[in-house]
Amino acid sequence: MTKYEGNNNSGKPKSEYLAKIAAMTDDELEKEAERMIWLSAFANNNPRSDFHWMVDAIWDECKSRNDTTIYDRAFGAASGDTAGSRQM
Repeated sequence: MTKYEGNNNSGKPKSEYLAKIAAMTDDELEKEAERMIWLSAFANNNPRSDFHWMVDAIWDECKSRNDTTIYDRAFGAASGDTAGSRQM
């Protein structure tokens, strides 16, 4: 079984989330990453939380786009590190 085979905790195929993030623009992906990174940290006490594999999937999507700065900015924003977040 590969990392993203099977269903999420709600019974939906994980592939649906993979398709959703693949269709996002870079800006949309960054916002999604910020949200999922925060939720994954919040769910730290639950190792089976979907948010953990979703963050991994976002990282993999950023790598496939050859732009891990999307993830880096989202991580900075989620962690409150304004130096790491996007400057407007």
